[in-house]
Amino acid sequence: MIYRHLALLTILAAFLLNSISMQAQSHILFSRGAGQLNTGETPDLMMYDVAKGTTQLIMKGSVRRRGEGNPAVSPDNKQIVFNTYRFSGWKLAIADYKEGKITNIRRFTNRPNYEYNASWSHDGKWITYQEYNWGTDKGEIFIRNQTTGKITKLNKSKAPGRTPSWTADDQKIVFNHQTGTNNDIYIADRNGSTIINISNHPAHDFAPSCSPKEQKLAFLSNKTGRLHLYTMDEDGKNRTDLTPDLASDTFVYDNWQNSASWGYKTSWSPDGKQIVFNALIDGDIELFIVNADGTGLKQITDNNDADIAPHWAPKG
Repeated sequence: MIYRHLALLTILAAFLLNSISMQAQSHILFSRGAGQLNTGETPDLMMYDVAKGTTQLIMKGSVRRRGEGNPAVSPDNKQIVFNTYRFSGWKLAIADYKEGKITNIRRFTNRPNYEYNASWSHDGKWITYQEYNWGTDKGEIFIRNQTTGKITKLNKSKAPGRTPSWTADDQKIVFNHQTGTNNDIYIADRNGSTIINISNHPAHDFAPSCSPKEQKLAFLSNKTGRLHLYTMDEDGKNRTDLTPDLASDTFVYDNWQNSASWGYKTSWSPDGKQIVFNALIDGDIELFIVNADGTGLKQITDNNDADIAPHWAPKG
């Protein structure tokens, strides 16, 4: 009898710990615009509760047909950086954040170029992001020191660099880089001294994000003609299609604007066990979650809206 009670207590404790873990990392932030991407209405910031399976509005789009997007919550869950048009052009805003409430919104930098796709380092001391100059059609990756406010350029190439993400040790940055009409995944030392193409594939590989626990990254690719979620090691080895059976729509990349590749992202759960991403299904962009080993694929949105740029918020 005592052993049975101990066994039941062990099972109950494991269940409670798992429930606490799910609650602690249960929020995915993303943008939702009514209708199809590039033709729909103003994107709002939304929050999906993984444990409950519910979605709620956390911020209305501030400028018609522009809205807010690309949310990124700080590791301590106290700040959020996101894209907004409220500062006359696409800029990054930084704000206070608590349980889905966003207050004290201000500009992230005072630089003239458009800004996108912020990513916090795991220690919260640095933010990498993308600047884009519409006049020269160049996109470059920058790093901002959150203590001093100093901003430095990572990649000095003329070709665009987009969607940067910190590796688990905060020593390198992964991003996608366009050469001609092809995109590959690159990895760079944080000082930009070494930049290496780690996907080097004729398919369109983009939207990388790094595991917070391993030397591994997730990204999207149209290698099969459709958008699937892949993982590979930071050295480019062990490339794996996690979603071979996903019947997403055919994805043709002509340029980042027409193909709307800017609306797609991948993001890891805080424990590194799951990945959220979006894909085009019957003309609608929907969100999916899958385990990092490729099991348990689950569609978490199903509507006629464009659900874009998902971000799995840190534990809080």
